[in-house]
Formats: sequence, structure tokens, C-alpha cells
Amino acid sequence: MQSEAAVFEGRLHPLTLAFAAYTAVRRLILPAIPLLVFSDRRLGPAILGVLFVSALAQALGRYFSFRYRVEGGELVVRQGILERRERHIPLERVQEIRIEQGVLHRLLGVVDAQVDTGGGGGPEATLSVLSRAEAERLQLAVGERVAKVGEAAASPNEAVVVRRLGVGELALSGLTSNHLVSALALAGLLWTLLDDFVSEGALRRGAGAVFGTTRRVYEQDVWSTVALTVLGGALLLLLAVTFSVAGAIVLYYGFTLTLRGDDLGRRYGLLTRRASSLPRRRIQVLEVEEGLLRRFCRLATLRADTVAGRTDGDEPKDQWRGVLLPIVPRAEVEELLPVFLPDLEPGPAEWRQVSRLSVRRGTVKGAAVCALAASASAALQHSAYGLWPLFMLAPLYWVNLRRYRHLGYALGERYFRTRRGWLSRSTHLVPIRKVQEVEVRQNWFDRRLGLATLVVDTAGQAYTGGGPLVTNLPLEEARRLAATLARRAQRGMAHG
Repeated sequence: MQSEAAVFEGRLHPLTLAFAAYTAVRRLILPAIPLLVFSDRRLGPAILGVLFVSALAQALGRYFSFRYRVEGGELVVRQGILERRERHIPLERVQEIRIEQGVLHRLLGVVDAQVDTGGGGGPEATLSVLSRAEAERLQLAVGERVAKVGEAAASPNEAVVVRRLGVGELALSGLTSNHLVSALALAGLLWTLLDDFVSEGALRRGAGAVFGTTRRVYEQDVWSTVALTVLGGALLLLLAVTFSVAGAIVLYYGFTLTLRGDDLGRRYGLLTRRASSLPRRRIQVLEVEEGLLRRFCRLATLRADTVAGRTDGDEPKDQWRGVLLPIVPRAEVEELLPVFLPDLEPGPAEWRQVSRLSVRRGTVKGAAVCALAASASAALQHSAYGLWPLFMLAPLYWVNLRRYRHLGYALGERYFRTRRGWLSRSTHLVPIRKVQEVEVRQNWFDRRLGLATLVVDTAGQAYTGGGPLVTNLPLEEARRLAATLARRAQRGMAHG
């Protein structure tokens, strides 16, 4: 009988045992090979049987002892038979509840749920395996309880669809994702895996046929050689594009972004279905990312960091977790921002540029590189034609001028914005109340020119390109800006 104090109580799905057996078999496949090949005919199977039974016994103990409930302002998770453990997770610390559903999970109608508090070291609690309805009840119960305990108003029951992406939009996302190199690497990996399914002799014969044909073509006239090179490059590019587009569709298929009260919900995935609920007040940094191809197509990606994104110096994994919208027309970004940051100041941002000395600084550094390259080239060629790198000075100045015009910041009462990049642009928005530290840095070149770099640190910056920073600021302006941000951050924390 459910206790009166508990808002929600639950336990794992009985299919937990089936998944535990499946996982145990998968983990025993590699150890089974040497045990069955090199050990005694009876000893090897006996060892494997003991390992399998041990894993199944652990799963049985976990299934029968695992309980969870939402009670008061906490999520309480209890498990263990011989050694019982009970974890109390304050709901105010819950950053996100992620639901993942692999192919086998989808066939059986169950999911895995992960409760993340941003404390580092992975999820605070993993609830595996739950029914889909049970996981959604948990998400809703936690969200509604947080709303009552915290500062937000109670969430309505109905979720509003903010954006739904079709296959065409996802294909465009893959085409403009700048992940073609990764796609080529994936193609190489698949080629190496081919060795496991095709005999070595067949691979040698195939490679010999391709090499022989290529050699015969290259032995022909120059135009045939050029045509073959262009065709090979085009096929390689087509393969990369195909992998990139297919990867985007498989990862984000059916992407739906919803808003329920203060919670942003995301659902997506073709093979592995993923769902997560992110309270908007947990957002530490929001990034508008415009890669080279997306800048050309006037598209952008929206990413967000929460405290759960902190990686303690390690490289962040699973970059898709920080994506709020994989692709969106750049013209629609400004009207979408209040959906993610409801207290964002209305109206266009008032951008301030950095010192124009950034143009001279970049040009001088580039000119030094060009001079070294020209000297080396002229020495090797023993001719004035080797000075061709000097012709790059004029384009170099133009590039630095364009970069300067797209580098700046905007300071509001509640939000601080930064932008940088020209061919690829990154715009960061950070709630000033979330600012934990503001640092003014100067390297040797900065000190020579009286410039500085302003770095704004928040609790989570794993998925937004390192967070907001402004380079080439006059030193005194950087110090004033740092002091202003620190005061407003303190005031924002005091009020809420």
C-alpha cells in the first residue's frame, strides 16, 4: 500500500532479469573463446556457467530489492539484500532525467532511465529496466514536485510542441554538419570490419583488381589521370556525405522538442530512442552554433549546458546530449530564444566591438608566418617565384578585418552575450546569475598592446565550445566588465 507521504513509488520491470541475462551472455562471449579453446572440455563450460549464474543472481537480488519513490523533496532509491543502500537525491539537484530505449527495449516496450544531478562521475541513479509508462510517470512526478518545492509554478499536464523536425531537415543537418571527416573515418572503420566477414584471399583479389585497373588508367594520358583523380575525390566526398546524412537521420529521427511548464522535453532516435526532460532554469549557457556550411545556408544549431554537463577536465562524451535543436533557420533563432530563456531581455542586443588593435595584431602575426614561408620557399626554389606567400598579405588583412567585425559582446541586466568567429560563428548567452567566476587573462602579446581576454565560467560548459569569452578587449574595459558581471551575479544569486 502506498504511503501517504509518498507522491510516487515504483520498482523495476520484471524484464530486468531478461536484460541481465542478455547482458551477461554478451559479456561472456569474448572470455568464452579462450576458455572453450584452450581449457579442459569440462572446466571451460563450468567456469562460464558459474559466471553466468553469478551475474543472474546479482540481477535477481537487484530486482527484488530495488525500490524508488518521490517523497517530500527527495527521490529515494533503495537497493541491496545483504548490504542495503538507500540514496536520497534532493529534487532541486536533479538536472535531467534521461530515457533511452534501444531496439530490444522498443520491441519489449521498456526503457532505461538515468537521473543526473551534475555531480560528476555519471548518473546519480540508473533505473533499468522500467516500462515506458512508468518512466514517464516518474518524469512527471519529479517535475511537478520540483515545481511545488522550488521557485517555478506548477506545470500544466499538456506539453506544447515547440519544434518537430522532418527527414528533409535532418538530411540538411547531415549535409551541413561539418562531420564529413568523421563520416570518412566511419567508412574506414567499416572497411576494417569487412575483414571479419570476407576471406583474406577475396580481399587480396579485389584489391589487386582495383590496383591494376588504377595503374592502367594512370599510365594513359594526362587527362585520363586528372579525370580519375577528380572522379575518385567525388566518390569519396559522396561516400562521406552519405554517411553524414544517414548518421543525422538515424540519431535524430522523429526529433520533437516540447515545453511543459518549465520543462523542455526532447524525443528522438531511429534505432535507439532517447527522451529527456530539462528544466529551463537549469540552463547555464546557451550556444547558437553556426558552422561554415550552415553559415552559408543561414542555419544554426542550438546547444545548452547544465550543471550535468560538467566533465571535470575530461573530454565530454555524447555531444548530442547538449543539443536543444539540431538545425533551425538562423532567422528564427531570436524568436525561439525566449522559449529556452524565458526571462531574456526583449529586443535586439546592443553589441559592443572589441579593440581595433585586434586587426593589426592578427595581421602582424599572419605576416610573420608569410615572411617565414616566403623565405623558405625562395631558398628552396632559388628564384623570386618562391616569394609567392607574400601575396597573401592583402587577403590576410581582409580576413582579420572581417573577424574583428564579428567579435564582440552585449551586456544586459540578466544576460551576457558573446560572439566570435567569421566563417564559423559561435554566439553564447549566459544568465548572469549563473556566473561562478570571471577571469581577466593577458598573454605576452596582450600585455604589449594593452589588451586582455575576458573568460566567463559557469557550472557547466561541456557542450557549448568552452563557454563565453571575449578576446582583444582593452585592459581597463575588461576589468570594468568583470567587476560588473561579478556584482550582478552576486545580486542575482541573492534574489533567487
